[in-house]
Amino acid sequence: MKITRSAPLPATVEDAFAIISTQEYQQAKVEAQASRASATVSDHAGSTVVRSERHVPTAGMPRPVVSMVGDTLSITERQTWHPAREDGTRHGDLALSVAGVPLKLVGTIVLSPTAGGSSLAIDADLSCSIPIFGKKIEEAARPAIEESIDHEISQLNARLA
Repeated sequence: MKITRSAPLPATVEDAFAIISTQEYQQAKVEAQASRASATVSDHAGSTVVRSERHVPTAGMPRPVVSMVGDTLSITERQTWHPAREDGTRHGDLALSVAGVPLKLVGTIVLSPTAGGSSLAIDADLSCSIPIFGKKIEEAARPAIEESIDHEISQLNARLA
């Protein structure tokens, strides 16, 4: 299942990335979404790696998910940002997984310059490999993932304003 999002940002790619790549921003971002959350930012061979974990209650989720993972869903996200390209664009690899469920999101994040600042775009594929229930779980997870992306864009815009 394809998930895409894009939004304008009121700052340059460099200014936006300067915020994205801070421990403080990443920790605040995940804590705003889950009471039990953590984030780390590190450098690896010229790339910036953002790793976060969120632990969210499963109340209201589809029964097959709750039966697999119990009362809490543990979500791990990894963003690997590569060095800026010649035109200033930054590309990142995005991977999200859920402990105990074969649900994953894999895609890219692109920060690109625009006339008025920059643009953040996410292009990813959401998949669940559970026979019979996989598509239903994808459909149930999609709104929460899109909401999380929208929340991150909103927080980034607030910091840039």
